[in-house]
Amino acid sequence: MASKILNAVILWLAALYGVTAVGTTSFPATPPLPLLPIPSSNQVTWQLSERALFFHFGMNTFTDSEWGSGKTDPSVFDPQGLDVYQWVITAKRSGFSRIILTAKHHDGFCLWPSDFTNYSVSYSPWRNGSGDLVAELSAAAREAGLSFGIYLSPWDRHEACYGDTLRYNEFYLALLRELLTRYGPIAEVWLDGAKGDDAPEMVYLFDAWFNMIRQLQPGAVIFSDKGPDVRWVGNEYGVSGSTSWAMVNSSNIVIGGDNDPVYSMEGDPYGINWVPAECDVSIRSGWFWHSNEKPKSVNSLLEIFYESVGRNCVLLLNVPPNSTGLIAEEDVEVLLSFNEALHAIFSTNLATNASVEADSVRGVDYAANEILNDNLSTYWAPESGKSTGYLEIDLGSPVTFNVIRIQEAVSMGQRIISHHVDYLKNGEWVTVLNGTTIGFKKLGLFETIEAQILRLYIDESRSEPLIASFGLHLDSITSPQPRIGAWNSHIARQHHSST
Repeated sequence: MASKILNAVILWLAALYGVTAVGTTSFPATPPLPLLPIPSSNQVTWQLSERALFFHFGMNTFTDSEWGSGKTDPSVFDPQGLDVYQWVITAKRSGFSRIILTAKHHDGFCLWPSDFTNYSVSYSPWRNGSGDLVAELSAAAREAGLSFGIYLSPWDRHEACYGDTLRYNEFYLALLRELLTRYGPIAEVWLDGAKGDDAPEMVYLFDAWFNMIRQLQPGAVIFSDKGPDVRWVGNEYGVSGSTSWAMVNSSNIVIGGDNDPVYSMEGDPYGINWVPAECDVSIRSGWFWHSNEKPKSVNSLLEIFYESVGRNCVLLLNVPPNSTGLIAEEDVEVLLSFNEALHAIFSTNLATNASVEADSVRGVDYAANEILNDNLSTYWAPESGKSTGYLEIDLGSPVTFNVIRIQEAVSMGQRIISHHVDYLKNGEWVTVLNGTTIGFKKLGLFETIEAQILRLYIDESRSEPLIASFGLHLDSITSPQPRIGAWNSHIARQHHSST
């Protein structure tokens, strides 16, 4: 009798805490099945970086242009005060962990001494023709602990073989091989299909390019309009759609083609390829430095952050060095202030000490309070097969805030289709946010409220919703709040206008 009672108690406890009991042995609940597609480890690392700096620098810096002709004499390139350590220190102090350099832009001028062209730093007066900007910057980045990436423009306005499919693809691959074998680890290879209307017809053998990158730099993510690892968001404002899936069907996108900008921004809940979006934008009006331009304000950068990183994307912010070879002091000041503002807003999670309950729990390892730690590999999960539900967060006492941060366990696939957040006000539930997708990170900024009890409702999900992190923050810097609070979408451009 005693043993039967003991077994009954064990079974009851097992059911209560979500474990499976066999005899007197208990097992934890198994994890839910991943919902394919899921990200690679390289894509996870890329997403965790959240923001990167782009350095557009080259012949255009000295000719006050955006798209160079490819005919400018190399003697024009002479940044006498160039200091890559100033670039790297600025990036690091501003909270960026990754930098990308335009190793070759559309004009074809190479910032390294290539063996395959006479249009490079070797033919310029800079460093008496013995300079190598890719080498200097990659070494400085490595020393500072930053990851390093390259942009190698497919369009080339200098090389005579451009337009000859076989010859130019061989030429491009030769340049690519130099960059991938001479300069240590490459974190991102960035390329696009941008070219002028007067450019010769050209077939790029992208599959050959991508395979070489995989072979020589297996740790790199590859960016293009369609990936294969990271896609273009479809505009140069640096913002994604309020709905933002990491998935697309890559076959629906053509690199350099007339793609649907909404599809690029929003992704596809039925997509079979995991290709999250990178949002590129310049701190100035142009992509290269021009003396008559001024940097964006901190407030503008914060708005962009909410609409890129806060919409399941990574922000790629271009900061063009000037003709001296330095990042302008006014740009440095904005970058530092931008980072200080982000730290002031997000360094404190006002929900850290809250208590959390859920309407259902898969098991003890998937408890509701898992959403309050910073470990994105742990998460709340509801009962198996349940695609809706809610989490109730009790802060213990009233708290003032105006930002809600929600993060899915995207390593298990992106799941949530729609959600909303209510708070208890005078005994009634009041909706403070309505949203669609969440993904890696969703940030909602709204008019400041005071609340003690909130509920996060998952209204629709592709499978069991898995919430990895939840935070409340107070932003006393960003304005205007109503524009952000609506989580609006911008009208996207069809093509890269200048990159």
